[in-house]
Amino acid sequence: MNRSDVPIFWRIDENGKVRIIQSKLTEFLALSGFYKVKISNTSFIYVLEKNNRVSEVEDTVAVDFINNYLKKIDATDVLETFSKGVSNYISKTKLKLLPNTELVNDRDTDKTSHFFFQNICCQIGDNTIKEVEYEDFKDKIWESRVLDKEYDSSLVGKAQFEQFCYNLAGKNDDRFVALQTNIGYLLHRNNDSKNSRAVIFIDENISYDGTANGGTGKSLLLQAVGKCRELVVIDGKNLKSKSWFKNQRITRTTDVIFYDDVNKDFSFEELYSMITTGIPVNRKYKDEFYIAPENAPKISISSNYVVRGTGGNTDIRRRCEFEVANHYDGDNTPFDEFKNRFFTDWDAKEWSSFYNFMMNCVLKYFEHGLIIAKPINLKRNKLISLTCNEFVKFIETGLVENEKWYSKKDVYELFVLEFPHLQTITLHMFTKWMKAYAKDKELEYNDRKSGAKYEFYLSPKSLRKEASND
Repeated sequence: MNRSDVPIFWRIDENGKVRIIQSKLTEFLALSGFYKVKISNTSFIYVLEKNNRVSEVEDTVAVDFINNYLKKIDATDVLETFSKGVSNYISKTKLKLLPNTELVNDRDTDKTSHFFFQNICCQIGDNTIKEVEYEDFKDKIWESRVLDKEYDSSLVGKAQFEQFCYNLAGKNDDRFVALQTNIGYLLHRNNDSKNSRAVIFIDENISYDGTANGGTGKSLLLQAVGKCRELVVIDGKNLKSKSWFKNQRITRTTDVIFYDDVNKDFSFEELYSMITTGIPVNRKYKDEFYIAPENAPKISISSNYVVRGTGGNTDIRRRCEFEVANHYDGDNTPFDEFKNRFFTDWDAKEWSSFYNFMMNCVLKYFEHGLIIAKPINLKRNKLISLTCNEFVKFIETGLVENEKWYSKKDVYELFVLEFPHLQTITLHMFTKWMKAYAKDKELEYNDRKSGAKYEFYLSPKSLRKEASND
């Protein structure tokens, strides 16, 4: 580039010294795509727009941009002056002189979704995956949306990841469709706050001997989502739910938050407000910002245990649980089956096949909505989590029949006789467990005092009045 073609933001004074003109420097940055975006009454962020792609930037990016520009045009004298006084020319205060622009909102619509590859944009909707050239795509998007892979539909075959998901669905066609809609829901960048749910992946078979069943493939599901969307992974084992900065890694463009491997003490109630009312993000040494529910990321959880909650309607309406079949374990891994490491060893054909499958999961979600798979062991495992494994085994023996009065003390003593290591369980706790069992089986729990005895009676809820009048 000829020096005469360069936008001039400096002048040479009568002594031959270079003087930076602040207003012209700001104009130069604006012409180069730098803007400020007001996000509150007192706060701004700075963005760089290029070819309809927008990135949030710090003031150092503007410094680097000018530095590289001056080097490119061989303006060493200007660069020397700029370098000596850089803090005077570029700062958060000086960048407030930049022109305003609107905050980019490139969320999906309720009926369409987009995947942005290096070479092509794919629009999903109307039962099709349509390829759109970038020169024909005029909307602004965040730079972070663009994946680091190319997509070639001519290479597409059956993806290894599709077979992997079919295995996790227990090779059951109905459950496989449900799993596809669960994945598609997470991939769809559109959030209906009135109907939003957390997608929870737990094992179909849960161990109750104190050991956790790892390696079943739950985390790989979300790693796959992270290859398509902007994913923040939070270590569930070391989750600091009371920390003021627990959400500090969440950004305005985060699509999915994944709480990986939460422990058995984790309560789903901690996430209710994030699902329904949005997310406050506090970052050290930076202003707080708030993500409204309609722009909030989706939430997913994996656990080797039943994820506890309040059990009420609010809890039920906010979760979508999928039991992952125990097809994989420490002795049978995806590597053993497919002879390569997912994501690391794939060639262009496998990547295109993978992305094609993931985009078809979005189509499945558009077609069926979010399908909540029928429970396999989930109800029983939830009852165990509220009581204990021994109690469930005891109650399943059929010793306690419906529509019959029993002595609380007699049944309790039979229980501790069979499981003497649980004799520290009080009669009061045992009664709470019986009530939990009744609720799980949709029975009515009734009790009464008969002489010196305390008795209980289980009946279908329709027979409640008859039991109370017996």
